[in-house]
Amino acid sequence: MKPIHSIIIVLIIILSGCNRNNENNINEKASVSALDALPENPLLLSPITFSINPNKATMSTLYGNKIAFQHAKIKADSSYPNGAVLYEVTWKQKADSLWYGANIPDKIISVEKIQFTGNTAPKYELYAGHPLKKVSSNDENKRTTIILSKGMVETP
Repeated sequence: MKPIHSIIIVLIIILSGCNRNNENNINEKASVSALDALPENPLLLSPITFSINPNKATMSTLYGNKIAFQHAKIKADSSYPNGAVLYEVTWKQKADSLWYGANIPDKIISVEKIQFTGNTAPKYELYAGHPLKKVSSNDENKRTTIILSKGMVETP
């Protein structure tokens, strides 16, 4: 067989093995939808830290606006300045179909918003359900304390 034929056959095999279908790689279930009653999309803000709860099979990410992110980067305390906004987004976990043994976010379970305005106590809001809607919470003081105790993740 001529070398050019061998090269063409190898190229055909390589190119046929490439997957150009990226539609399945977008995790739309883990995104905020247009139907959700959130004031803004927290997934577009800066991530501050994350956590995983293997017992409940959930994962959470704490996002902050520019003011909150800069504060978390400089100070390791919960005295966020006026105008800071934090969002704790919690997802159910599911197995990643592309990476054996890995888990990725599934549906959003809840979004918790903490807003700092002036010298008053931070304002807590909870959004849950599908689509996400503002709901009341019995343990907002406890959740505010837990969320504010989280510091920025350290990276090398």
